[in-house]
Amino acid sequence: MKLLKADNYQTWFIEEKGKAILIDPWLNKQLQPDNSVFIQRKRDQASLLTDEDYQKVEAIIITAPFEDHLHIDSIKFFSKSVEIYTTKFIKRILVKAEVKNPIHILDKEGVDICSVNFKALPTGFPYHPATFALLIEDSKGNTIFHEGHIARFKYLITNNIKADIAILTAEEVKLFGFLRLGMDYKRTLRACNILGAKELFITGSNPEKTTGFISKFLLIKPLEQEKIQSQINLHYHAGEFVNLD
Repeated sequence: MKLLKADNYQTWFIEEKGKAILIDPWLNKQLQPDNSVFIQRKRDQASLLTDEDYQKVEAIIITAPFEDHLHIDSIKFFSKSVEIYTTKFIKRILVKAEVKNPIHILDKEGVDICSVNFKALPTGFPYHPATFALLIEDSKGNTIFHEGHIARFKYLITNNIKADIAILTAEEVKLFGFLRLGMDYKRTLRACNILGAKELFITGSNPEKTTGFISKFLLIKPLEQEKIQSQINLHYHAGEFVNLD
């Protein structure tokens, strides 16, 4: 199983046996139209995925109902045969947006997608139940834990959730200075320790590049890269990948 950080933000590409799954794809250079005022993000390069990579995609997983996870234009880029896995709430949004792809509900019981098992797990406050985390396992028992916002520590401990690789936020973001939207490095390392992870990939990278009305109310702290690297193997840049054998 191959895991690739497909852009400088939070699009993830998982490949197994020549087939691929995308998690929360945003695949163009601009998140919203120019007249959007609430949230915006722009970049010079859309993604690092090649035409060959795109052709391998057989499924898309949407973990949150927010524009930077649920990007309708990116979803509509793919053939209508590409299957989508998400929540009931997000399914309603997709149907309203006239997305014609098959849409399935993902839950903690899990489902095999392209020979890889995906389970939807509870996420932390204030995101539950609007979003979900992912526990991903291939046929060889290699595991990845993906949480796009705040890990739910009690659930991980109670259910003995373990993973070889963790995909987590680590650049602290607070709304109005007190409502945590992304984890600081201490919480990130705590999650890695609970999971027993050997590798850490950062998601939601560079939150300071988000603009628009919402950005006026965000307090953002930079990545504590050295402190993280002293305890775990860190992957931060777009294009970094690992192959789990």
